[in-house]
Amino acid sequence: MNNSSLWTLLNPATQVLSVWRGRYFLRQLTRRNIEARFKGSFLGFLWLFILPLLMLGIYTFVFSVIFKAKWGIDTGDSKAAFAVIMFCGMSVYNIFSETVGGSSGLIVGNPNYVKKVVFPLEMLPLAHSMASFIFGLAWFVLLLPGAWLVFGKLHFSMLFLPLTLIPLLFFSCGVSFLVSSLGVYIRDVQHIIGVVLQVLFYLTPVFYPINAVPEKYRWLLKLNPMTHFIEETRNIFLYGRMPSWSTIGLLFAIGLVSFYLGFIWFGKTKKGFADVL
Repeated sequence: MNNSSLWTLLNPATQVLSVWRGRYFLRQLTRRNIEARFKGSFLGFLWLFILPLLMLGIYTFVFSVIFKAKWGIDTGDSKAAFAVIMFCGMSVYNIFSETVGGSSGLIVGNPNYVKKVVFPLEMLPLAHSMASFIFGLAWFVLLLPGAWLVFGKLHFSMLFLPLTLIPLLFFSCGVSFLVSSLGVYIRDVQHIIGVVLQVLFYLTPVFYPINAVPEKYRWLLKLNPMTHFIEETRNIFLYGRMPSWSTIGLLFAIGLVSFYLGFIWFGKTKKGFADVL
């Protein structure tokens, strides 16, 4: 690859322009992914709310009733407060998990697109990430009345929620680019990703506060980007705290760098997709 081609590949403006030119495909694919999720289902889009409520009920029963877990001084012994705080963490992690978990088979499952020279393959991970993000917003729709009922009020700081969700979308999409590309060359990736996401779930403060972890081990959790996304979302959405601008800056840095590197990786490796498939 000559220097001109390398600069074209690495230039951020080129990557943004590529996505912009494919916006029609992105819009159509995202809508198709959303419609296909519950196509033929009797309850249809109601499953967007039924599934998270079922998961919330199960996790709340296991951790607050059986294990009698407590969140700390912010919630006292209230099981309802425990459920809402946990559900907030689950809502954030779900966006990442749904995006990355379904990425390994994106290219393999759409061989017809690979063989179309004019089709921008980057749109497949992008559309998948957008659809997963939209599905994830339904969890926050449920979280809003839950927070009002449990805490008795809604905070002005909730308006800053996009400051954590937008970089989360970029971060998830960046990882999706990497996973979807690797899934073409290494078919075991789909199994590996399932295990990694499960392990990461327990290494993320979803159903426990980070201060419950012994201090000598907290650095391990802080290396996990999802810890910062979840903690800052709770601060803004539930605790009524104004955003920590240094943390918000960190989240956008993580999201944009991940997206950029993932996009570059995908563009570099997609040339061999047709040969493998």
